[in-house]
Amino acid sequence: MSYIDSFDHEYIGQLGYLPIYHPLETLEHVKWGDYDFGADPTNLVLGGGSGEHPGLVLHHLESFVAKFLLDRITEDDEKLMSEDDRSFVVDLAFVNYSELLEFCDWRISEIASFYEMAKSSAMNFPLYEDEMMEEWLVKSIGELVYYSLPDLNPEHERLSKIFEDCEIHPVMRNVTVSPPGYPTRGGRQVINGKTVWGHHRF
Repeated sequence: MSYIDSFDHEYIGQLGYLPIYHPLETLEHVKWGDYDFGADPTNLVLGGGSGEHPGLVLHHLESFVAKFLLDRITEDDEKLMSEDDRSFVVDLAFVNYSELLEFCDWRISEIASFYEMAKSSAMNFPLYEDEMMEEWLVKSIGELVYYSLPDLNPEHERLSKIFEDCEIHPVMRNVTVSPPGYPTRGGRQVINGKTVWGHHRF
């Protein structure tokens, strides 16, 4: 049993060997980066913390989406944006990674393993040779949120409007989900006072 199993959450899928969870309740932060992390329903979390893999809490998911979208358009597309829209998207997309990615007591070996996973040919869209691992992660999750978890993006409506005339394609596809019929794994929810295990989004 892992730390995340101590509160309600849903299992989203996998990014390589790391499960992706969505908290359904709030755990207060004690300190940024604590092993037993704080999180709430506006976050996604990679890894379950104590008893599993150290957690990586993802904050401000609208910035993940903006980064993904901005990466998928042409310079001509960007020139057609109004100045207000362009400033809005750029401000969202270029938030410092340290504000988006909360590595909760990750050791150097765990960061190195994640890097090796990201550049592996087993990934559908591996990390480029000269690409930052953080950028690859943000775009991979941004694509997921844009297409499959719009309810977690508070700026979904405005971003969709800004990019509605652009050709956006899901080229990364690095997140996998369990096919229908597979046994559930991960996720829990307390319903009528009873803990129900195996709570999946998809």
